[in-house]
Amino acid sequence: MKYTLTVIAAFLVVLFVALRVLAQGSHEQPPAVESAVLKSGPARALAAATNRFGFDLYARLRGGSGNIVMSPASIELALLMTWAGAREGTAEEMSGVLHLGELGEDAHAAASDMLRAWNDPGRKTYELAVVNRIFIEKTAPIEPAFVELTQKHYGVAFEALDFRNQFEPGRRHINTWVAGQTKNRIEDLLPERSLDHLTRLVLTNAVYFLGQWDQRFDETATDDSAFHVGGRATAQVRMMHQSGTFGLARPQGLAVLEMPYVGEALSMVVILPDARDGLGAVEERLDAEYDRWVADLVPQKVEVSFPRFRVAMPEAIKLKDQLSAMGMPVSFTDAANFEGMSNPSDPTEKLQIGNVYHKAFVEVNEEGTEAAAATAVVMGRGAAPRPEQFVADHPFLFVIRDARNGAILFLGRVDDPRPTD
Repeated sequence: MKYTLTVIAAFLVVLFVALRVLAQGSHEQPPAVESAVLKSGPARALAAATNRFGFDLYARLRGGSGNIVMSPASIELALLMTWAGAREGTAEEMSGVLHLGELGEDAHAAASDMLRAWNDPGRKTYELAVVNRIFIEKTAPIEPAFVELTQKHYGVAFEALDFRNQFEPGRRHINTWVAGQTKNRIEDLLPERSLDHLTRLVLTNAVYFLGQWDQRFDETATDDSAFHVGGRATAQVRMMHQSGTFGLARPQGLAVLEMPYVGEALSMVVILPDARDGLGAVEERLDAEYDRWVADLVPQKVEVSFPRFRVAMPEAIKLKDQLSAMGMPVSFTDAANFEGMSNPSDPTEKLQIGNVYHKAFVEVNEEGTEAAAATAVVMGRGAAPRPEQFVADHPFLFVIRDARNGAILFLGRVDDPRPTD
């Protein structure tokens, strides 16, 4: 019989715009060394690969209606660690799905650079932590080269558990670890019966982000406004309002707005169709046109109306079917080759992926925001141009990205911003 390894990715983005003080009122820029690392050729190549993978996966998750939330970066990193132990055809098909191309083995060093920058302990502008951990059956053999590579490039900590006899306590222990890394926003990532006595490794990645808008919304301006849920029915939601200078592009049939966080290293990109029921058509264009949309952003005066929202996945998404369809089916079968991770003498104990679990949470509001005012004196002749309008009163897409190399940390759809709890 074949033994299983489980890949789990937990991603949490909490955008309580002023939930806590993070360099309040500061416009401190990210350290030059951090920016240089993320702008390097390999890091940019890995960011592009992560985005392509994310768009591929999103295309397979977006069917139907309702809110969606996922983290391309979290899933890519978890699968990169798994790929490090794959060999022959298994490695080739995983490389294709992850869009590694000519990057090849350099992807590990690029991932190391990105993780080092994202986990910079001296940063004060926002809170971002990306952590990896591998839980291993205490009796299972593991290749020293795999341990060395994942510790060197991914900062992995290994923890031995008794999956053979205590897999259910092991599952609860892993869930507790994930909850701790995500400030208890991601709970019960591994559902019941996700592990069993055949489990040998569980590779985990957890991401936590907390940031403040660089230009904050005034809570006193928030009101009840109409939102066209699913592009059809109208519901009252809490709508935030502000006027400021933001990156804006207007490709055919949609508007794209970028709102940076303090420090301007990370930002949210909002993709809003012109038509209330036009989100599906925009989603069809996402993979092919996203890069151009972002490249066309131009700073200009914009009056923004944007809803508070919370998108939480009640259960983890099982990604086995989607990843198999994307081109890595062998990884989930007896034919899988993960000898670079574990190469037992008994062929019946060789590894395959049991499943990949992913769960995410995002919340955006202006809670606790201090009122702020800015005055601009424009001297000259003629009337001031009317600010552009960006009114997110119908379904939209949003991306949370690293503005330095474009890596998408978070990708989601808001079909209905009303709270579910």
